Amino acid sequence: MHPGGRPRTRSFSEEEMIALGEEMIAWVKEHKPIHLSVWYTQEKDFTDEQWDTFRKRPEFIHYYTKALKLVGYSYLDKDSNVDVRLKDRWQRVYFKDLKYQEDEDAKDNELRKAAALKGEARAIEQAKIEVLEEVQRSKRKLK
Repeated sequence: MHPGGRPRTRSFSEEEMIALGEEMIAWVKEHKPIHLSVWYTQEKDFTDEQWDTFRKRPEFIHYYTKALKLVGYSYLDKDSNVDVRLKDRWQRVYFKDLKYQEDEDAKDNELRKAAALKGEARAIEQAKIEVLEEVQRSKRKLK
């Protein structure tokens, strides 16, 4: 909603989006919020739907990405007022390279576990075959 109470009836121009991005960066540097929603919902009175549209606009993406990193730095700062539990959770959001690496590591671990289980299953199957062969040999000896 527009601060006057009426919904916005037109989209921002490219120039307005760039100005908005620059304003956001300046505000984030000054206020050091723990989440960008503080700026777009409280400061600017945008809805989540509007924000989703803004952050996908090509002329705004750079500013959005930069603002994410600026907010994310407070999650790395040991002296920040961000709770330790939140720091661990949100680092994956603010640092996509960390998320990517953690996801790749988890995928590799799952592949290793699957390979180990397949190896164990093969070994169990082989042992089963050997036991059955031994039973067959024993039966032949008894006849």
